[in-house]
Amino acid sequence: MESPIKQAYLDYQEKLQALAQTIKAQVRANASLKAVQAALDITAAMYYQRLKYPQNIPEQEIDALTKLVQNDTIAQRYKETIEFGQQLSETVADSLRNTQITVTFLCKKLGINTSSYHRKQKDPRLWDQAEIERIAQVIEIIKRL
Repeated sequence: MESPIKQAYLDYQEKLQALAQTIKAQVRANASLKAVQAALDITAAMYYQRLKYPQNIPEQEIDALTKLVQNDTIAQRYKETIEFGQQLSETVADSLRNTQITVTFLCKKLGINTSSYHRKQKDPRLWDQAEIERIAQVIEIIKRL
């Protein structure tokens, strides 16, 4: 059975990929790369970098892309992605609460400081897969004890 934390992370990653695909499809259908470069004041390489790492796209650029393609599908996908990121943070917090693990204990097991943990909880884009898997592993071990 998949850990709820891992599943929340995978769902979040799927939403990020859906956002990138939506941007790509909308730009291809309703605008051009040149128009995107002009509207966002970025190079082609920067545009492709944003498609590769959609979690790093600023909200202002999402708004500009939405206006450029004259379709709010991109903005809707972005909001869904934000919601799934918040669900990831809530799932991590709930799992800790349910197993009665303190943040300090978890951070010691992960080898990170508590401020880093809280920053990642506030902004789930900062979590990487290895950390999420390690958190799930620690929680599963504690549950078995």
